[in-house]
Amino acid sequence: MQWNTRRIVHYAFFVLVVAAIIYFLYAVREVLLVFFLGGLLAYLLFRPVLWIEKRGLKRTWAILVLYLLVAGVVGAVLAFAVPATVRELTELAQAYPRYARQAQDIAGRIEEMQMPLQLNQVIRENLGRVETTIYDWLSAFLGQFYNFLGKIFAIIFSPILAFYILNDWEKIRDAILNLLSPHGRREASGLFRQVDTVLIEFIKGHLTVALFVGTATGVAALFFRVKFPFLIGILAGVTNLVPYFGPFLGGIPAVGIALSQSFRTALFMASAILVIQQVESNLVTPKIIGDRLGMHPLLIVFALLAGGKLMGIWGMLFAVPIAAVLKVFFSWAFLKAVEWGGET
Repeated sequence: MQWNTRRIVHYAFFVLVVAAIIYFLYAVREVLLVFFLGGLLAYLLFRPVLWIEKRGLKRTWAILVLYLLVAGVVGAVLAFAVPATVRELTELAQAYPRYARQAQDIAGRIEEMQMPLQLNQVIRENLGRVETTIYDWLSAFLGQFYNFLGKIFAIIFSPILAFYILNDWEKIRDAILNLLSPHGRREASGLFRQVDTVLIEFIKGHLTVALFVGTATGVAALFFRVKFPFLIGILAGVTNLVPYFGPFLGGIPAVGIALSQSFRTALFMASAILVIQQVESNLVTPKIIGDRLGMHPLLIVFALLAGGKLMGIWGMLFAVPIAAVLKVFFSWAFLKAVEWGGET
């Protein structure tokens, strides 16, 4: 009886400690965001730093050189992107009432068509739902975007933390691994090598493909003189990170804006998007990505729907890499369970 009481006390103490840790981490979540972004930046820059270091520079100087290169590229992109984005967003805000009137005119023409009353009502209701859905989606996206910009403290300090993490990368890694037993270190090293491979393949492959699609779509919009080509290109590139649904999410606004100019322009823009997507899916993606993530299409669709349900557009953007990482962990856990089951 006394042993059971002692065991209950130990379990209760353990639960209290875990609860206290969770509460503490929640209370300092803003600080954790800084460390998370710093660690993520260090992870992305670690391989380029090693590449520069192998050319003869010390680690500290390699990091500083890479920082200068990244700062130069980001500065050049922002110097071009920010004014263009602000200008096109201003023009879009000014043109929105006209687009709304055009949509209402189209809805009015549909209502005037000789159709059964019930069918007419269904079309009218769905047009209203589409307009509401687009407005809600844009509002949520912009709200989360401005919320991200509001984390300016994390954005500023994360490169500083990344510098220290990069400089002591091996020491930090070894300190974490030394907390485990020799067998645990081997297991953890193998597991995280798999995770690293999945993430690197996603980052290199999907971002390269998204850059291609965004650039090609923006250039096509500029060639056919569709308004807001820069915004169209950015939207096409970002949404292309969402498998299967991305081309539709990025193509509908582009064709819609082109349609507000003329039917011929919309036809050209839709044809260009179709050609770009065919080149991407049949030539670019198989060459750059292939099937390196090893995920079934049904799993990808489920991850996208679940991510969209939980976190909106941001959930859809990060659903695939998170699902790929979880797949690695679950596969490892399943193999361990089978091994332990076979030993008993």
